[in-house]
Amino acid sequence: MNAEIITTGTEILLGEIVDTNAAWIAQQLREAGVNLYYKTTVGDNEARLREVIELALSRSDVVIVTGGLGPTVDDVTRSAIAAATGCPLELRADALQTLQARFARFGVKMTDNNRRQAYIPRGGVLIENPVGTAPGILVEDERGAVFALPGVPREMKRMMQDSVLPWLRARNGDQGIIRRRVLRTVGIGESAVDSRLGELMHSANPSVGLAAHPGQVDVRITASARDEAAVEAALDAMEARVRAVIGDYVYSDIPREPFPLVVARLLVERRTAVTILETNTEGVITRTLASALPDGAPVATVAGITPADLTSSLAAELKVSADSGYSEDLALRAAAQAATSTGADYGLAILGSMGEDQGIYADQPGETYLAIVGPGIVKTRHFSFGGSDKLTQLLTGNRALLMLWRTLRD
Repeated sequence: MNAEIITTGTEILLGEIVDTNAAWIAQQLREAGVNLYYKTTVGDNEARLREVIELALSRSDVVIVTGGLGPTVDDVTRSAIAAATGCPLELRADALQTLQARFARFGVKMTDNNRRQAYIPRGGVLIENPVGTAPGILVEDERGAVFALPGVPREMKRMMQDSVLPWLRARNGDQGIIRRRVLRTVGIGESAVDSRLGELMHSANPSVGLAAHPGQVDVRITASARDEAAVEAALDAMEARVRAVIGDYVYSDIPREPFPLVVARLLVERRTAVTILETNTEGVITRTLASALPDGAPVATVAGITPADLTSSLAAELKVSADSGYSEDLALRAAAQAATSTGADYGLAILGSMGEDQGIYADQPGETYLAIVGPGIVKTRHFSFGGSDKLTQLLTGNRALLMLWRTLRD
C-alpha cells in the first residue's frame, strides 16, 4: 500500500511554523509497513488543495490530509475533498450533536460558524476526535481513500493512533514493518560512495540511498518484512555488504551522531593524550575535539599548541614555510615535537596555506599536510587545497580526525 501526506496551512508555506505533523505521520506509516512516496504542503486555498488531492489520488492508495478542519473561512479541507471526490458536503446530525454537547460541557456558547465542522462529504465516515472539536473524515472512491485530520498535533496523533493506523494495518493485510538503518561515513565524498557501492545502490529490498552533509555522507538502508526479526536480519545482511566495501569510512550507525564525539570516546577508551598543532584551521579541531570529551575525563586529554610554542628553530622554519610552502617532512617534525612538548601520546600537525584567495573552490586552492606521530606510528597525508575558510576548515578537520580515529582504532 502506498500513502501520501498533504499538509495544509499558509503559515507553513510562509515559514512561520514548522511542519512537524508530516514527519511524525511518516514515522508511523513506516512502522505500519506502508510506503510513503510523496509529501506536499499547500496553502489555505480550496482550488489548489483540490488539485493536490486529485493528483495524490491518481498515484497513491491512501491520502492523509492534515489541517483546515476548523470553523473559519480559510478552513477549506472539507470542501476541497468534496470537490475532488465528487461528493457534495452534507450536514451530519450526529456530528452536530457531538459538537453541541462538547461546547455545552465547556460552558461555551457555540457560534454559528462552528456548524461548518459538522459538514462532511456525502458517504464519508466520521472519525471521532476525543480531544478536540473538529471530527476527522474518511472518504473512499474507486481511486483510493482520503483521510482528513486536524492540524493540531495532539488531536492528529490521537486520531491516527485510534483510527487511521488500525484501518491502514487491516487494509494492508498487516504485511509487516519498514525499518531504516543509517551508516555515517567521513573522509569520502557522495560520488565516491555511490561508485564503490555500485549495484547495491539499485537493490529494491533492502534499498540503499545516500544523504550528503558538509564533510560526510550518510548511507541509508531501508528494509520491509513481515516481522521485526525478519526486517532486522535483512538490514544486517545489507549492512555487512555495505561495510565490506566502504567499512573503513563508516564511523557510526547512530543517526546524527557527530564524528568528533566518536573520536573523543575512543580517546577515553584508550586512555590517550593528544596534542594538536594547527595553522590554517586556527584551533578549530582542538576546540571541537576537546569539547566532545565527557566532563571530568582525566584519562584522556586534548591539548592545542601553535607554531610559536615549538622550539625556536622549528618555529622559525614553519614561519618561513607559511609563505613558501610546507612539506611532508616539516609536518612530521612538527607532529613529533607537538607530542614531546606536552608529553602526549600522540602529536597531530595540520599545516595548510592560509591565503585569503585560497580554499577548496578557489582559483589557487593551496595545499595542506597532515601528520600524526606516536608509539610506533608515523603517518602523513597531503591535500591539494588549503585556506582558512569555514568549508576548508571543516573538511581538513574531518580528515585530521579521521587519521587520529583510524590510528586509535587500529
